[in-house]
Amino acid sequence: DVAGKYLKSLFDLLQFGIWMTEEKDPPFCFNGTSIHVPPTPKSCFTELKLSESRKHARQYGRLGIGVKRPFVFNRFGRPVVYYGFHRNPANDIFFKQCAQELTDKNLLNFFKPMNSTTTLNYDFYSESEWRIVFLEELLKQNLIIDPRNPLNTKEYAYFHTLTPDEQNKLKYLIPLDGWFAMIIYPSLDVINKAQQDKTNNTQTEIDRIKNLPDHGNAVEGGNWPIEVDLDACRNF
Repeated sequence: DVAGKYLKSLFDLLQFGIWMTEEKDPPFCFNGTSIHVPPTPKSCFTELKLSESRKHARQYGRLGIGVKRPFVFNRFGRPVVYYGFHRNPANDIFFKQCAQELTDKNLLNFFKPMNSTTTLNYDFYSESEWRIVFLEELLKQNLIIDPRNPLNTKEYAYFHTLTPDEQNKLKYLIPLDGWFAMIIYPSLDVINKAQQDKTNNTQTEIDRIKNLPDHGNAVEGGNWPIEVDLDACRNF
C-alpha cells in the first residue's frame, strides 16, 4: 500500500542516509567562452518555512527530513549562490570571476539561476536552497559513504536491492547524525503507523541515530526529531 511504501522509504533513509545524485548542466558562456560545470554528486536542501512545505511538496514529494545547519556545514555545504536570470550570467560579475578563476570547477555546483525558465518569476530563488557537494575529503572523513564499495557492507547490500535505474542514480549516501531534527510525514495515516506500529522499526532507527556518540547529540542532548504531518505544516 502507499503508506507502506512511504514507511519503507523513510526506514531506508534513516538506516542508510540521504542520497547524493548528479545531473548534467549545460555549459555557461562568457564572451564566447564556454565553461563547463562538472556533473558532481550532491544533495539539495531547502530552508523554506514550514508553512510553505505543501507547495514545495507538490514538486519534490510529500516525505521530508529536516536537519540543523551544522549538519550541512560539517560536510562543507552552504547555501547556493543565485545568479541573474535563466542561465544567462553575463551581467553577474561575481559568477563570471568564480567561473573563470576557480581551480576546482566542482565548486561551481554551488551556483544556480534564480529562474527555471526565461520567465522572471524567481521560482528557484524562492526555494532557499542549500547543497552538499561531493568532495574527496568527505569520503576520507567517512561523512559520506560509497555504496558501491564492498567494504561498506551494510550500504553495499542495500545498493544491490535497488533497481538498475536507482543504482545508476545513487552515487553516495550521507548518514544522518545527531543534527537530524525533523520528519515531515506525508499524511496522518503514515505518521500514526510510524509511531504506533513497532514492526516497521522506524522508531528503532530514530533511537539509534539519537544515541550516536557525536557532537550533534552532545549539543542537542539526544533530542528526538520533531514529527509532524505535511497538512499540519500549514499552521506554522
